[in-house]
Amino acid sequence: MLITRIKADHFKTYHALDLDLSVSEGKPLVLIGGANGGGKTTLFQAVCGALYGLKITTEQQFHELYNTGDNARAGSGMASEQGIRHITLEINFVGHLLGEEKPHLLSRRYEVSANGKKSEVVEYVNANFGGMKYAFNSAMPQRERMKHQTEIAKIIKANLPEELSRYFLFDAMESGALVREDEINRVIRENIESVMGFGKYIQLGRVAETLAKRTNAERLKLENEKHEYMRLLGEKRQLEARAATLEIELAESFAFRRKNKTLYEALQHDLEAGFALTRTIEQTKKEIETILSRERGYHSAVQGFAQNFEQHVILPNLAHALRSELVLIISTKNAVEKQGEETIKRETVERIVREALRYLRDKTLIEENVAQSLEASLVEYLVSARMSAAQADFYEFLNQQEVRALENLLHGAHTNPFAQILEQKSQLLSQLERLPGLERSLEEWRSHAASKDFSLIRVFERNENTIELHEEEQKRITADLAAIETRLHAFDIQMDNAADPKYDLLQKLKPFFLETGATLLQAKKRQIEMTMMQDLNINLVPYRSVIDRVELSDSLADLSFRMYHTSGNEIALNQLNTASKQIVVQCLLKALHQFGEYDPPVMIDTVMGALDEESRQTVLENYFPELSHQTILLSSDSEIRPNGDFDTLVPFISRAYTLKRDKERQCTEIEEGYFGKSLSIIRTQ
Repeated sequence: MLITRIKADHFKTYHALDLDLSVSEGKPLVLIGGANGGGKTTLFQAVCGALYGLKITTEQQFHELYNTGDNARAGSGMASEQGIRHITLEINFVGHLLGEEKPHLLSRRYEVSANGKKSEVVEYVNANFGGMKYAFNSAMPQRERMKHQTEIAKIIKANLPEELSRYFLFDAMESGALVREDEINRVIRENIESVMGFGKYIQLGRVAETLAKRTNAERLKLENEKHEYMRLLGEKRQLEARAATLEIELAESFAFRRKNKTLYEALQHDLEAGFALTRTIEQTKKEIETILSRERGYHSAVQGFAQNFEQHVILPNLAHALRSELVLIISTKNAVEKQGEETIKRETVERIVREALRYLRDKTLIEENVAQSLEASLVEYLVSARMSAAQADFYEFLNQQEVRALENLLHGAHTNPFAQILEQKSQLLSQLERLPGLERSLEEWRSHAASKDFSLIRVFERNENTIELHEEEQKRITADLAAIETRLHAFDIQMDNAADPKYDLLQKLKPFFLETGATLLQAKKRQIEMTMMQDLNINLVPYRSVIDRVELSDSLADLSFRMYHTSGNEIALNQLNTASKQIVVQCLLKALHQFGEYDPPVMIDTVMGALDEESRQTVLENYFPELSHQTILLSSDSEIRPNGDFDTLVPFISRAYTLKRDKERQCTEIEEGYFGKSLSIIRTQ
C-alpha cells in the first residue's frame, strides 16, 4: 500500500488541504514539519479519517471538527462555497485488488441534515478501487447501504485493517508510553498476533471450542440440562464479548491517560491559579464601580446645590441681614397671640356676675331689686376694663402661616454644602485618574482568564472514572466466567455408542488451530529475533553492540519477549528508561512490518518522542531510512532540526513540506520545503 495524496476541506485546522505524498524509488521519506498547534496531528487524523471514517454522530461533534476560521468568516450564514457546511476527506493510494496493485480513491463527505426538529450528520462515501466504483450514504436504506459499505471495508481491510492501523500510523511518544506500566510483553503479544496474522488462529481455536461445547449441549441426555448448558454458553459468549469490548475500551482509556496526563496536571495548576485571578478581577470590578458611583454622587450633589441655590445661599444671608426686624415682628405677634388667648369672653363675664349677685342675695347682703339694677352695669364695666388693658396689634395683616415662615427663616438650620462638594470633587479627580489603568488591567486579566480551555480536566476525570468502573467490571466478569466454566464442566456428556465424526473433528479443531499458529510462529520467529537483534545493536544506544540474542517464547497463549547481554545476563525490559523502551517498540514494529502479512506505509507523529541526543542521531541514520517503502514523518523543528538533522535525511526524502498556521484566517497553509530548507537547493549543493 502506498499513499499518494491526501485532501481535506474544512477539517479542523485545514480550510483546503491538497498534499502530494507519493515517493520515488530509494527515497521512502516524506518529511512534514510544523510548530506545535500547526496541524501535524490533524493531518495524521485526516489520513485515518479518510481511510476508516470519522466517528461523527451529533451536530455538536460536527461543529467541533469543522474549521473555526470558516465558521468565523461565514458568521451564522453559509460556511462553504456551495452554501452548505461540509467536511470532506479524500485519500488516493495504490493498493491490492484481486492480487494486483491498482490505484484507489476513497472520499468521505459529512453534512448536517435537518430531519424534522432533529438534526443528524449524514456521511457520503464515494470510492473508485481500480475502476470498481462504490457509493453510499448513511441516509440510504440499510440493506442497500450495507452492500456497498461491506465491499469498501473488504478492500480497505485487505490493505490495512483498522485494528492494525495503530501499529503503523502511530505517535512515537505514545509508543514509548506503551511500556511505562509493565505492559511491554502484552504490547509485543498484541503486535505479533495482529500483524503477523497469528491472532486469527487463536480466534479459530475459540470458535472451534464454542462449536465443540455446542455439540456437547446437543448430546446432553436430559432436555433441561441441554437448555441450561446452552443458556450458560450464551451467557459465557456475552461475557466474553463484553470482556473483549472492555479490553479495547480500557486500552483506549489508558492511551488517553498517557497522552494527556501531563497536560491535565498543568491545567489543574492553572485552574487553581485561575481562582486567584478571578478574585482579582472581581475586586477590580468593585473598585471601578465604586469610583463610578462616587462620580454619580458628585454630579447629583452639584445638581442639587444648583437647584436649591436660594435655600443654601440667598435665604441664610437674608435672614442674617433682617434678623433684628424679624425678631421684633415675631415677638410682637407672639405677645398679641398670648393676650388673645388670655382675654375672657363676654358670656363668661355675664355668668360670673350673675353667680356673684345670686350669692350676695342668698346671704341677704343685697336686695333683689338692687341686684337686678347692678348686673348689666357691672358686666359692661368689667368688659370695657379688660379691653382697654389689651395691647394693640400693629402686624395684624400677617396671618399665622406667614409668621411661622418668618420663624423658619430666622431659626431654620441653613447650611451651605459648597465646601463639602469642593472637597468631594478633589478626591474624585484623583480617583478618576486611576480609572483607565484599572480598566486596562481588568481587560488583560479577563483575556488571560478566557485564554485557557479547561474542558480537558472534565474529560480526563471522566476517563479516570471509566477506567475504574471498567476494571471493576473486568474483575466481576472474570469471576463470573470462572463460575460458568465450572458449571459447564459439571454436566455429564452422554456419548452414543455409534461413532460421531463431526464431534470427533470438533474436539480436534481447537488444538489443531493452536498448533498451526505455533508452527507459523516458529517459522517466522527466528527471522523476527535476528532482525530485532541487529536493529537493537544499532539503535539501542545504551546497549549498542552488546545484545547477544533476542528471544520470543514458543507459545502463542503466553507470548513474551526477552533480550540478553553478551555477558549472558537478561536485560530487564522494565528497567529501561523511556527513550530505550521507545526504541525497543519501534524496532519491533519495523520487524513486524518486514515479516508481516501486510505492506502498509508508516506514519509517525512526534517522531523523536523521548529520545536523547545520541539516540536521535542513530534513529535518523539507521531507522527512518530503512523502516518502510513509504514513511511519513510529522516533526517540529526541535525534533528533526533544519540544520543538521535535515541534511542527514535529504538523500532519502522524496517530498518535504512545512505547515504554517495563519492566525488571522485560523487555518493551516502548506509551504514547499522544511522550515525554509529546499530539497532542490540541498541536493544541488
